[in-house]
Formats: sequence, structure tokens, C-alpha cells
Amino acid sequence: MKKKGLPLILFFLVVIMSYPKTTIAKNFENDAVKVDICIIGGDNHFVYKIPKHLHKDTPYVEMKNNIESSLASHWKIGDARYEAHQTDVAYTFSIKDLINEKQDGQMKVAIPYTFLVGMFGENDAIQLRILASKLIDWKANSKDWATLGFVAPPTYFSEQEYVYEGEVNELLQQRVGHFNGTVMKGQMVLQSVIYFSFIIAQFIACIILSRRLKKRIIEDPENMHQFRKLNYLYQIIPLMIIGVQIVFLVMSGLLTAFGLYFSPGIDLVLIIGPIVFNIILLPMFFVTIENEISKELESNSFGSDM
Repeated sequence: MKKKGLPLILFFLVVIMSYPKTTIAKNFENDAVKVDICIIGGDNHFVYKIPKHLHKDTPYVEMKNNIESSLASHWKIGDARYEAHQTDVAYTFSIKDLINEKQDGQMKVAIPYTFLVGMFGENDAIQLRILASKLIDWKANSKDWATLGFVAPPTYFSEQEYVYEGEVNELLQQRVGHFNGTVMKGQMVLQSVIYFSFIIAQFIACIILSRRLKKRIIEDPENMHQFRKLNYLYQIIPLMIIGVQIVFLVMSGLLTAFGLYFSPGIDLVLIIGPIVFNIILLPMFFVTIENEISKELESNSFGSDM
């Protein structure tokens, strides 16, 4: 009986010990103001996610104006908007001059915490999250992020993130956050080569599959009755290549790295250009092959009548 009761006692001890931590974590999650700093190139912005119960009697428009007024004391604010969700209200502010310096893949960002979170109470819980491209090597105040209270949870998409959790006054004691970023050119070149290689893959796939479609119908003209079905069938792989290309763009970090490294306009061409080109290749090959099939079948039919 003693041996059987021991695991049960241990289980209850573990539950009791973990309960306060779980409760604290849940309370922090419910009461914390979340601030996202998105350093993503041409569209850098701050997002404040404030739980609805923390608004009390403050209207959403007034809250937006209060935050915007504080931010405008230091940054040039572009678009400002808010969106009410089930449990919180998200306030988004476009920051035109977030990056202080940007040259040859080197970037510097300075964030005075007084203007960023000074509108909240000093004892309020806050979660500060910095989002940036995986292809940018960021350093904070020339120190390790961990020494400043930031953690870097693993991410699977194009952004890496650094998260700080604590009270507002703890963040204000650091005064200004200096973040220096360097584009990892070697990795960016490698990822760019892979990204542009999808054009070659699409070109080869369209050539092979369109010619196979033509051969199948020419050898058996009865298949022409279900040409549309066969046409869609042979386009599945080229469509999959476009899908994989888009996923790679998001997962690799190029989506944000291009925006941070190149000037506006050039980054858009590099991001969208290869995808648009692959989309154009698809009908170009299959429409051309459809015309060739029609002409060849007409020619064969005319030859047989003679």
C-alpha cells in the first residue's frame, strides 16, 4: 500500500508546486500590455495589444490618441488605427523613421522606452516583443539580449523575435534600447539564388509537361474531348512550384531582408518579380501548346481526308 501511495503523493506535490507558477503566468497573460516592435523594412510599425478590462472607462479612440501623442514626441507617425478583438484591442502605428541609420546592410535603431511605454503605469505588466528578419543579425546595446531580460523563442517563419516580460518601471530603467542590425549577406545571397532558381524549375516543368500533354493528345486524338481536364492535371506541378516558392519566400526571411537591405521599389521588384514571372510562364506555355495541338490535329484531319 505504501509503494502504491508514494507515486500519488508525489503527483499531488508536483501539482501543488506548479499551481502558483501556472496562476502567475495566466494572470500575467491576462493583465499584460503587449507591445510588438516590427522592424520589417519599408513598413516598420508598433502594435499595442491592450486587454479590454485595462481600458476601464477610457474610449478606444482616446487610448489611441494618448499612445499616438507619446510616440509622436519622438517619431514620425504614419498610419494609425485600432481594431477591437474578443479579449483585447490592437493599436497599430506606422513609424516612418524607426531605423536611424541604414547603409550597406548596417542598421541602427534607438528606442527610448519613455516614449514607447511611458503612457502606462510603472507597475503595469508589459510584454515587449521585437520582430525582425532571420537574415539580420541583431545586437542590443552591444550586450547579450539575455542580460537585458530578453529571451529569443524559436520561430518557424521569416521573423526572429526577442521577448521581454516584466513591469514597465523595469523597462524604463534601461532608458534607451539601442539595436544594431547587420544583414548576413552570405546567407541572403544563398537564399536569393534558391528563390530565383524556382524560375528555372518552373520553366523546365512547363516545357516537359506541356510537351507531354501535346504528345498524349496527338497520339490519341480522342483525348481532345477531355482536354480541359487533362490541361488542369498537367498544370498541378507548376502550380505547386509557385506555392512552394511563396512558402520559401516567407520561411527564408527574404521577405523582410529585401525590405531592409534595398531601397523601396527595388525590394518590391525582387519580392514579387519571380512569383509574377512564374505565374506568367504557366499560361504562356499551355496556351501555346493548345494552339499547336489544334493546328496539328487539323493538319492530320485534312491529310486523312485527302
